[in-house]
Formats: sequence, C-alpha cells, structure tokens
Amino acid sequence: MSTTNPWASFCMSTYNRPTFLQKQIEILLRQTFQNFEIVINDNDPNASGKIIADSFNDERIKYECNNENLGMVKSFNRAIDRALGEFVVMVTDDDPVFEYMLDYFYNLQEKFPNFNLYCGAKRTKTKVDEVELIDKDDFLYKFLDPKLTKALHWSSCLINRKTLIEIGKLKDFGSGHLVDHIMMVLVGSKNGALIINKEFSNIQLHQSNYSKSNVNNYYISCINFYNELNKFIVDKPNYKRDHTVILKHLHHWFISCFFSLRKFYFLNEINSKQ
Repeated sequence: MSTTNPWASFCMSTYNRPTFLQKQIEILLRQTFQNFEIVINDNDPNASGKIIADSFNDERIKYECNNENLGMVKSFNRAIDRALGEFVVMVTDDDPVFEYMLDYFYNLQEKFPNFNLYCGAKRTKTKVDEVELIDKDDFLYKFLDPKLTKALHWSSCLINRKTLIEIGKLKDFGSGHLVDHIMMVLVGSKNGALIINKEFSNIQLHQSNYSKSNVNNYYISCINFYNELNKFIVDKPNYKRDHTVILKHLHHWFISCFFSLRKFYFLNEINSKQ
C-alpha cells in the first residue's frame, strides 16, 4: 500500500452531500486490494466534505475544496489532474462499488496487460464473467450498441490515467450527462479494451440524483454526444456502421432515462397527495 505510488485512484466529485460522501468513503476503504487512493474534489466552497474526509484519518484520502462550484465535469477533471494512480476509477459520491472490484481488475490486468480500458458491463451475447477482448476499430460499435450492451457505468471501469489525460479528460459542454460514455469510447478506441460481462457498481436511486435535478441538460447532452462522436468517426472506414450505432445508443439512452424520470415524478406526485 502506497500513498505516493498507488496502483489506482478513485476520482470523485461531491457537492454538499456529507452523508453520501461518508458512506461512499467507508465503502471504498473496504476494497480487498488496498493499493489505491481516493481523490476528492468538493464543489461546495464552504468545504462541507472536509470534516468527513478528515474524520477517517487515512493518508490515502486526498481532499481538495474548489473555490467555487465548478460544475460536475470541471470538478472531476481536477480530481483526475491530482490523481497519481496508473489507473483511475470514476465514482460519484452516491454510487457504491463492490469491495472486490480492484482485486478483480488487478488480476485481469495482470493476465491481459496493455489495455487502456478494463470495463465491467451487462452484456447480452456472452455469459456472466466471460471476457471479451475488443479491437480498437470495433470498440465504439461493440460497446455502444444497445443490442450488445444492456447497461454500462463508468464506476464499473478501470481507465488508464495517462490515456484519459491524452483524450482531454471529460468533455465539458455544460452537462454531466453522457460525458462518461464519450470518455469510455475515446479511451477504448485507442488500443482496444477488455470487457467482462460483470458489473462492479450500483446506481443508487434517490431524490438528489444528478439526473433528477438537471433535467434541462438532457437536450444539450444529446446534441453534444452526437457531435463529439460523429466528429471522432467522420473519417473512419466504418463511419456508416458506427454512425448508426451512435444514434441507436442515443435513442435507447434517452428513452430509458425518460421513462425512469417519468416514473420518479409520477410516484412523487402520488406521495405528495397522500
């Protein structure tokens, strides 16, 4: 275990949710593989997360408070800049990861070295725990096609930090939606990726999820997701195939989010009337 040369960095942004932050740090510290750090950037200028981070008295927890609310993307990017690990795992303060995650990925990376992205996702054409080695030219198609990937989340992925910096980290277009999907496509398209049909994190649903408090950003997210990835593939030989998959993924993502939000607000309305 090293605080100066960690193998992995959990990069996190938080904003005025100390209860969530404390629970997430407790979960991360239970990792069975211990050579990691937790890099936290707090968007609350009042540093509401500092007392939580300090309470653990663990040198692996590296807390910094932003002078102003930078927004989720800029805050995450500052955490990436401060990270020291060879690999990073992007985590929010409310989406817990499984305690065996780093252990599992460390063994996979030892067995299958030289990939920039090791990703756990719910796949439809492979068995649970089955490993796929995806070529860089096929990654966008095989990763984003909703017929092949049923669910994906960045906190279920191990990402090479240097490669993440090379692609410009997270794209900041004024919304946090879909920036993780763009990031994973760009990293996985560098030299291919390993995908395992296994999830390593959960999405925790609650009243203050980013998606529920930033509904107006869905439109700008869809537009910029399309523009960023279309620009990326425009000169590539598989443009027609990949362009079709980008649209399919976008439609699938938006419709899934729409029905999830519709259910959330409908149930809230019912509860408010009781």
